[in-house]
Amino acid sequence: MRIKYLYFLVFAGIVLTVAGASKDRAGNVPYNEYQIKAAFLYNFIKFTDWPANKVAEPNTIILGLLGEHKFKDMFDVVKNKPVKNQKFIVRSFGKFSQYIRNGENGLKLTQEAEQLKKCHILFVCDSEWAHTREIIEAVKGYNVLTVGETGEFLELGGIITFIPGTEKPVFEINNIAAKLAKIQINSRVLRLAKRVIDEPAAETQHKP
Repeated sequence: MRIKYLYFLVFAGIVLTVAGASKDRAGNVPYNEYQIKAAFLYNFIKFTDWPANKVAEPNTIILGLLGEHKFKDMFDVVKNKPVKNQKFIVRSFGKFSQYIRNGENGLKLTQEAEQLKKCHILFVCDSEWAHTREIIEAVKGYNVLTVGETGEFLELGGIITFIPGTEKPVFEINNIAAKLAKIQINSRVLRLAKRVIDEPAAETQHKP
């Protein structure tokens, strides 16, 4: 049942595929790692609730891609189409280094970095691993669902990460970080995660 629901989560509704993808000898379209990640990202939106005051632009949900991503045109089939009764927008932001500058008291964000805070989901590519802490800090307090693809992403305060080195995308969730961002991830997604970092159960918090 767990495996069946996993594939339902990824491929339910609109399947994110590259138009005209070549088929293998068996006649099947081979999905690569980033096509599956794209489908996950799209479905995370369906199974996530943001605070009512999270308004980037009127009636829009924004997915931001930060860094040297490999999605190419994989979102073309769904971008600008409604999801959760809102328009779905995908924006590529390039490398994080262009949004920071040296100030008198250390690194400062440029005015353009404000666009990152408007995202509902911000996917942080592995090319930006050296800036992970600064990226998470930059969007802190703006109800942004941060998603990464490096092993230490959750420990640095990120909310969801795809575990590198696995044959098929496997994800983990820092639900403590999600709650701090006032983001509610559906329990069905939590059950699909390989690992969930969560607050201790209430009955164990007061044990001596």
